[in-house]
This record gives sequence, structure tokens and C-alpha cells, in this order.
Amino acid sequence: MIKRIFWNGIKVFVPIALTITIVIWLFTTMESFFGKFLSRYLPKEYYFEGLGIIVGVALIFVIGILVNAWVIRSIYRYADKLVKQIPFIRTIYNAIQDLLNYFDKSNETAQQAVLIQTRMGKVMGFVTGDSLDQMKPPLGAADEVLVYIPLSYMMGGITTVVPRKAVTALDWPVNEAMSFILTAGMTGQKKRI
Repeated sequence: MIKRIFWNGIKVFVPIALTITIVIWLFTTMESFFGKFLSRYLPKEYYFEGLGIIVGVALIFVIGILVNAWVIRSIYRYADKLVKQIPFIRTIYNAIQDLLNYFDKSNETAQQAVLIQTRMGKVMGFVTGDSLDQMKPPLGAADEVLVYIPLSYMMGGITTVVPRKAVTALDWPVNEAMSFILTAGMTGQKKRI
């Protein structure tokens, strides 16, 4: 009984604590980064604690608006191409970009939760590429798709090329399907077998 109560407390406390910690870290980093700059150039009577956060959020918003402008978009593409040519920086930059693209809801069409048939049975995964013949180098034929199969509890995953006809699309939002897979189905509805 005590063990169960303690476990329930952990299940509630840990997600809340980690979320708060990440948000505080993000705001503290913004304040530290922009606050130092602002306090150096603004008179003391105009600077207040939290101005760095406000300026950081406003700057991110302005950058988002500017990226939609043709000239800025062209400059961004050129800078992006340049950064992707620097060996060590390219690896870090691409990983961060891929992570942010994963959380981009407007880009959710790039992934589709699917089932594929294997010798072990049906396996859930995500279609992450469907133009394999147009990739450089080509990874497959026009009738094949790239499917990422994450392993439970974030222990890794497998990326495989499968025939398009072997894929069954699931009417399931990507984030819910990912949560289901990563927790080994523990987040799904409990049904008796």
C-alpha cells in the first residue's frame, strides 16, 4: 500500500518537476544571455530583472516573422548551407534542427504512424521518408518508404526500408503513437486479453 502511494506520487511529481526545471532553465538562460547585453547598454533605471526574457521571446518572434520574408529566407538558406559544411558543427546543428522539426506540429505530415508486418508480428513505427528514389544517394525504389521503429523506453530504434504495400497507416496522432511505443504500450487503455 505504501509502495503504491509512493509510486503514484513519483508519477505525478517527476513530470511536473522536470517540466518546471526545463522551463526555468530556458528562462534563466534567456535572461542571462540577453540580460547581460541589455544591462551593459541600457541605463540602470531602464533595466529590470526579466527584461532579457521579454527581449529573447520578442527576438525569437521577430526572427520567425523575418524568415517568411523572401530576402531573409534566402540569406537563411545560404547560412544554413554554410553551417552544414563545417564538419563538427554540422553534426550538432543537424541534430538540433531535427529535434526541433520533430516537435513542429506544422511538419507532422512528414511522419505517419504505421504498422508493418514482420516475422515477429506487426510492429509500430513512423514513415519518415517516402521519396527514397530521389534521395542522394537513393535509399530505395519509388514504391518503398523509410520507416523508423523506436524501441521502448528510448533505448534506440531501427530505420528500415519497406515496400509501401507492406505499410498500414494508423489513424493516430504521431505524439500519441510515440508515447504508446516508448512506454511499451503502458499508456494505452487497459483491456483484458
